[in-house]
Amino acid sequence: MWTWPRRLLPIAVAVAVLFPHAGCVGSQPSPAPAAPTLTPTVATPALTAARPAAGAANALEAYRGMWTAYLAAIRIPDPGYPGLSRFAAGAALQVFVKGLTWVQDNGLVGVGEVKLHPMQVTASDPRGTTSRITDCVDTSGTRLVKRDRSPYADTPGGRRLARATVTRGSDGTWKVTSFALAAVGTC
Repeated sequence: MWTWPRRLLPIAVAVAVLFPHAGCVGSQPSPAPAAPTLTPTVATPALTAARPAAGAANALEAYRGMWTAYLAAIRIPDPGYPGLSRFAAGAALQVFVKGLTWVQDNGLVGVGEVKLHPMQVTASDPRGTTSRITDCVDTSGTRLVKRDRSPYADTPGGRRLARATVTRGSDGTWKVTSFALAAVGTC
Protein backbone atom coordinates (compact mmCIF):
# COMPACT_ATOMS: atom_id res chain seq x y z
CA MET A 1 0.00 0.00 0.00
CA TRP A 2 1.28 3.49 -0.87
CA THR A 3 1.83 5.74 2.12
CA TRP A 4 3.01 9.31 1.88
CA PRO A 5 4.80 11.39 4.49
CA ARG A 6 3.61 14.96 4.58
CA ARG A 7 6.72 16.26 2.90
CA LEU A 8 6.07 14.03 -0.08
CA LEU A 9 2.28 14.24 -0.32
CA PRO A 10 2.34 16.35 -3.46
CA ILE A 11 4.66 13.74 -4.98
CA ALA A 12 2.40 10.94 -3.74
CA VAL A 13 -0.63 12.52 -5.35
CA ALA A 14 1.19 12.69 -8.60
CA VAL A 15 2.37 9.11 -8.23
CA ALA A 16 -1.18 7.96 -7.67
CA VAL A 17 -2.15 9.54 -10.95
CA LEU A 18 0.76 8.08 -12.90
CA PHE A 19 0.91 4.61 -11.43
CA PRO A 20 -2.51 3.91 -9.93
CA HIS A 21 -1.79 0.18 -9.85
CA ALA A 22 1.94 0.03 -9.30
CA GLY A 23 2.37 -3.72 -9.11
CA CYS A 24 4.25 -5.02 -6.11
CA VAL A 25 4.17 -1.80 -4.09
CA GLY A 26 0.44 -1.19 -3.99
CA SER A 27 -1.90 1.29 -5.54
CA GLN A 28 -3.45 3.61 -3.00
CA PRO A 29 -1.83 6.90 -1.92
CA SER A 30 -2.34 8.06 1.64
CA PRO A 31 -5.37 10.34 1.90
CA ALA A 32 -3.68 12.63 4.43
CA PRO A 33 -3.20 16.18 3.15
CA ALA A 34 0.53 16.55 3.10
CA ALA A 35 3.40 18.02 1.18
CA PRO A 36 4.82 17.25 -2.28
CA THR A 37 3.67 14.18 -4.16
CA LEU A 38 4.01 13.01 -7.73
CA THR A 39 1.69 10.75 -9.68
CA PRO A 40 1.15 11.55 -13.34
CA THR A 41 -0.23 8.84 -15.61
CA VAL A 42 0.67 8.85 -19.24
CA ALA A 43 0.05 6.23 -21.91
CA THR A 44 3.35 4.97 -23.28
CA PRO A 45 4.25 2.57 -26.05
CA ALA A 46 4.94 -1.04 -25.17
CA LEU A 47 8.33 -1.26 -23.52
CA THR A 48 10.85 -4.07 -23.66
CA ALA A 49 13.59 -5.10 -21.27
CA ALA A 50 16.27 -2.46 -21.30
CA ARG A 51 19.33 -2.89 -23.42
CA PRO A 52 22.08 -0.36 -23.77
CA ALA A 53 20.61 2.43 -25.86
CA ALA A 54 21.72 5.88 -26.83
CA GLY A 55 18.68 7.33 -25.08
CA ALA A 56 19.40 5.71 -21.70
CA ALA A 57 22.00 8.32 -20.73
CA ASN A 58 19.66 11.12 -21.81
CA ALA A 59 16.78 9.62 -19.83
CA LEU A 60 18.93 9.35 -16.69
CA GLU A 61 20.13 12.93 -17.15
CA ALA A 62 16.52 14.16 -17.38
CA TYR A 63 15.58 12.14 -14.25
CA ARG A 64 18.50 13.59 -12.26
CA GLY A 65 17.64 17.07 -13.57
CA MET A 66 14.03 16.65 -12.43
CA TRP A 67 15.17 15.92 -8.87
CA THR A 68 17.65 18.81 -8.87
CA ALA A 69 14.96 21.21 -10.08
CA TYR A 70 12.40 19.91 -7.59
CA LEU A 71 14.79 20.29 -4.65
CA ALA A 72 15.62 23.84 -5.73
CA ALA A 73 11.91 24.66 -6.16
CA ILE A 74 10.82 23.29 -2.77
CA ARG A 75 13.47 25.35 -0.96
CA ILE A 76 11.74 28.55 -2.12
CA PRO A 77 8.95 27.09 -2.63
CA ASP A 78 7.99 27.97 -6.19
CA PRO A 79 5.42 25.94 -8.18
CA GLY A 80 6.46 27.87 -11.31
CA TYR A 81 10.17 27.17 -10.92
CA PRO A 82 11.52 27.17 -14.52
CA GLY A 83 13.79 24.16 -14.03
CA LEU A 84 10.80 21.90 -13.46
CA SER A 85 9.42 22.34 -16.97
CA ARG A 86 12.90 21.81 -18.38
CA PHE A 87 12.98 18.25 -17.00
CA ALA A 88 9.33 17.28 -16.44
CA ALA A 89 6.20 17.47 -18.58
CA GLY A 90 2.56 16.42 -18.60
CA ALA A 91 1.31 14.52 -15.59
CA ALA A 92 4.71 14.46 -13.85
CA LEU A 93 5.04 18.24 -14.06
CA GLN A 94 1.50 18.71 -12.74
CA VAL A 95 2.27 16.51 -9.75
CA PHE A 96 5.25 18.66 -8.82
CA VAL A 97 3.32 21.89 -9.38
CA LYS A 98 0.43 20.69 -7.18
CA GLY A 99 2.80 19.54 -4.45
CA LEU A 100 4.80 22.76 -4.47
CA THR A 101 1.58 24.78 -4.42
CA TRP A 102 0.50 22.87 -1.30
CA VAL A 103 3.85 23.51 0.37
CA GLN A 104 3.71 27.21 -0.53
CA ASP A 105 0.07 27.62 0.57
CA ASN A 106 0.88 26.06 3.94
CA GLY A 107 3.84 28.36 4.65
CA LEU A 108 6.42 25.57 4.44
CA VAL A 109 9.76 25.01 2.73
CA GLY A 110 11.75 21.88 2.04
CA VAL A 111 15.26 21.38 3.37
CA GLY A 112 17.85 18.67 2.92
CA GLU A 113 19.04 16.44 0.10
CA VAL A 114 17.69 13.35 -1.62
CA LYS A 115 20.05 10.49 -2.50
CA LEU A 116 19.41 8.66 -5.76
CA HIS A 117 20.74 5.14 -6.33
CA PRO A 118 20.93 2.82 -8.02
CA MET A 119 19.27 4.50 -10.98
CA GLN A 120 18.62 1.99 -13.72
CA VAL A 121 16.91 2.17 -17.07
CA THR A 122 14.72 -0.91 -16.73
CA ALA A 123 12.82 -0.77 -20.03
CA SER A 124 12.82 1.14 -23.29
CA ASP A 125 10.70 1.17 -26.41
CA PRO A 126 12.14 -0.12 -29.68
CA ARG A 127 12.25 3.39 -31.19
CA GLY A 128 14.38 4.68 -28.31
CA THR A 129 11.95 7.48 -27.44
CA THR A 130 10.69 6.21 -24.07
CA SER A 131 12.57 4.75 -21.12
CA ARG A 132 11.48 3.60 -17.70
CA ILE A 133 13.73 4.25 -14.74
CA THR A 134 13.70 2.42 -11.43
CA ASP A 135 15.49 3.97 -8.48
CA CYS A 136 15.84 3.66 -4.73
CA VAL A 137 15.42 7.21 -3.44
CA ASP A 138 16.63 7.99 0.07
CA THR A 139 14.55 10.83 1.53
CA SER A 140 15.86 10.43 5.09
CA GLY A 141 17.90 13.64 4.70
CA THR A 142 14.89 15.80 3.82
CA ARG A 143 12.07 17.42 5.73
CA LEU A 144 9.55 20.22 5.64
CA VAL A 145 9.90 23.17 7.99
CA LYS A 146 7.94 26.36 8.43
CA ARG A 147 9.03 29.26 6.27
CA ASP A 148 10.74 30.87 9.29
CA ARG A 149 12.68 27.57 9.64
CA SER A 150 10.88 26.60 12.84
CA PRO A 151 9.91 22.91 13.18
CA TYR A 152 6.97 21.36 11.37
CA ALA A 153 5.50 17.97 12.31
CA ASP A 154 6.75 16.11 9.25
CA THR A 155 6.98 12.34 8.95
CA PRO A 156 10.42 10.70 8.66
CA GLY A 157 11.80 9.86 5.26
CA GLY A 158 13.75 6.80 4.21
CA ARG A 159 14.56 4.53 1.28
CA ARG A 160 11.67 4.23 -1.17
CA LEU A 161 11.13 2.77 -4.60
CA ALA A 162 10.75 5.32 -7.41
CA ARG A 163 9.59 4.65 -10.95
CA ALA A 164 9.66 7.17 -13.76
CA THR A 165 8.86 7.24 -17.45
CA VAL A 166 11.12 9.52 -19.46
CA THR A 167 10.13 10.44 -23.00
CA ARG A 168 11.99 12.14 -25.84
CA GLY A 169 9.82 14.89 -27.30
CA SER A 170 9.52 15.91 -30.94
CA ASP A 171 12.06 18.67 -30.23
CA GLY A 172 14.59 16.05 -29.06
CA THR A 173 14.51 16.95 -25.36
CA TRP A 174 14.05 14.23 -22.74
CA LYS A 175 11.54 14.85 -19.94
CA VAL A 176 10.04 12.85 -17.11
CA THR A 177 6.39 12.32 -18.05
CA SER A 178 5.33 10.04 -15.21
CA PHE A 179 6.65 9.48 -11.71
CA ALA A 180 5.74 7.33 -8.74
CA LEU A 181 7.32 7.22 -5.29
CA ALA A 182 6.45 4.31 -2.96
CA ALA A 183 6.38 4.14 0.82
CA VAL A 184 9.47 4.17 3.05
CA GLY A 185 11.08 0.74 3.17
CA THR A 186 10.14 -0.37 -0.34
CA CYS A 187 13.77 -0.68 -1.47
